[in-house]
Amino acid sequence: MTTIRQLFIDEAKFGKGTAKGPWFGELPVPRGGDFDFAFISDRTGGAVHKMFEKGLEAAKKLNPDFVVSIGDLVEGYWTDEAEAREEWDRIDPMLAGLGVPVFQTVGNHDYKTEAMIRVWRERKGVDYYAFRYGRTLFLVANTETAPLSLPETMLELMQQANRALIRNPEALFVDLFRDLAGDGFSADVLKMTEDTLIDPHLSGEQIDFFERVLADNADVDWTFVCLHQPALKKPDPIFERLESLLADRPYTVVSGHVHYLEVTEKRGRQYIQIGKTGGLHCFEGKGDIHHILSVKMRGGVPRFEVILLEGEGGTDTLDAYVKKAAESR
Repeated sequence: MTTIRQLFIDEAKFGKGTAKGPWFGELPVPRGGDFDFAFISDRTGGAVHKMFEKGLEAAKKLNPDFVVSIGDLVEGYWTDEAEAREEWDRIDPMLAGLGVPVFQTVGNHDYKTEAMIRVWRERKGVDYYAFRYGRTLFLVANTETAPLSLPETMLELMQQANRALIRNPEALFVDLFRDLAGDGFSADVLKMTEDTLIDPHLSGEQIDFFERVLADNADVDWTFVCLHQPALKKPDPIFERLESLLADRPYTVVSGHVHYLEVTEKRGRQYIQIGKTGGLHCFEGKGDIHHILSVKMRGGVPRFEVILLEGEGGTDTLDAYVKKAAESR
């Protein structure tokens, strides 16, 4: 019989009985069939001063059983391991001190360079895993398995801007970047489209692992797939294989990365692209908000509420961010 709270690690890759993981705290014993949790999204890519801390405070006030981060908690992209460690030394205590268990999804800012990967493995061990809470299953994937493809000059400029932002957290990243780039700066450099921004790369070994976890937990009521990048938006046979494994069960896919809240409905399932929890402004529109996502599991089915962090705060329904249904592949 499957236990009511359990972590699943790919022991073939990461070893048996590893004590390290990208999480803080221990899952509480479920109080019954119903429970609450929250998603927090991207903090970085030019963190807005104190907005992430505001998101953590809002999450704690919900009194959830746990919190799931969808990635990008550090500015990252470091090629010096010491700088990577220093930044995690500032962020990890925030998560550990929340007083609520926190589970991390790896993001591109957290993991993309060789130095960032080494420090992640040193501190957090695994880059994909799963856990079960009551009759709900969470698959936490790594969409950042491809090597970094970024010109060295751009990488160095990003690192300089990140250093400047860490020294002066009240500054705006775009202003720092402009000042560092000097006369050669073009605003087009920082303009993004989904086509250029989204480049997810899962691995076959992850799907092999998730297939085993799904088979061992066929009795759950609901499954959440946690990704940093919205893999739905790029053709990918590896992600499509995961979708096929999920086809006969209720599930929700939750991603971040784009800093824009948007919900895609496909085959009766929701694919939620969370906005930002302190991250850089990227796109105009209704979904350009700082927020967290509250989830209440009631009778095995999730109920979502958008917790707004700007202005007077308040809440919104997820239905307000649904786009047209995705075409079936």
